[in-house]
Amino acid sequence: MIGDWLQLLGAALGGGLVVKLLDIAYQEYRSRSMKSKSARAFVDSHLVPLIKVADELVGKLRSLAMQDFQPLHDTTDLARSKDLQSTVYLLSKFWAQIEVFRTAGLTVEFVRDERGRTLQTFIDCLESRRVRLQDRISQRAIGELMLNDQAEGLDLVRFLDFALRQKEHPLAQEWVGPLVDFLSRTRHTTERQRLMAYGIVVHALVDTLDPKHALSRERPSYPRKLSRKTWRDLRYRIFARYLTVVDDSSKYIGPPK
Repeated sequence: MIGDWLQLLGAALGGGLVVKLLDIAYQEYRSRSMKSKSARAFVDSHLVPLIKVADELVGKLRSLAMQDFQPLHDTTDLARSKDLQSTVYLLSKFWAQIEVFRTAGLTVEFVRDERGRTLQTFIDCLESRRVRLQDRISQRAIGELMLNDQAEGLDLVRFLDFALRQKEHPLAQEWVGPLVDFLSRTRHTTERQRLMAYGIVVHALVDTLDPKHALSRERPSYPRKLSRKTWRDLRYRIFARYLTVVDDSSKYIGPPK
């Protein structure tokens, strides 16, 4: 008799334990599913503007590369050079969009989404010491100059407002000045090659995250403009080690040199 009661009690406890374990497993699955959906929604909303801005920048840098960056040579006067001013604006706009993504992503596990992981890989590469155009804090500060706080979140300023900030605000001039100096030195091989390498990484970002070019234009690269040193650096260090998500690096750098 006592044995029968013990068996019934064991069955009840065992059944309850199974139900509890199943409930825990379901809640864990539900939590993961919700986080994945949240990550997808976050990436969907932030990837579109970033790709569009990146595509603008790629187009501008390619146009300048085909001219050997002559419109930027030896000029630091933003008011007198539309090419210089627009290049600074597009770089700033791109860095601002990265800051928007970074700031908004603090509360979302966006790396749960494959595109989010891919974008983070590109951002890490673009901010690495051998690829970036300015130090990290300067690029972030320049990006922040492009932002306005709105009730619905961060918003990018327009071109004329950005130009006015450069003209009237000493702090803006202080942060942007080194970038302007760098661009004005593209007559020299070091600066010119560095800017082209940066543009190629941004180009690969656009093609990788928008492969069907629903948001961007299909563009050729400028492999003939690359030096042998830059080609080897891109091929064997950037694409082979850091940007393994890029299927065909030859599109951007051409055949071996």
